Amino acid sequence: MKLRVHFRDRHAGRWETHDVEASQIPTVGEYLAPAPVKVFRVVMTLHVLFRADYDAEVFAELVDFERVQRDSLGGVVWKA
Repeated sequence: MKLRVHFRDRHAGRWETHDVEASQIPTVGEYLAPAPVKVFRVVMTLHVLFRADYDAEVFAELVDFERVQRDSLGGVVWKA
């Protein structure tokens, strides 16, 4: 399915839009990694019910993923 994904760094303020192919639509709270060093948290998902070039619009904001890992895993940071 096709997604229109809007990424932004909250400090920069501007949304950057990309059309991507995905096997499923991400939900609010999930994380997206469009590049090895950037992780974004989904803040809104809009399912498109009208005829369009995409199935959903997803809005995601840049996060400090090491901080998210520490908070979620009790101080442990996992590295691949």
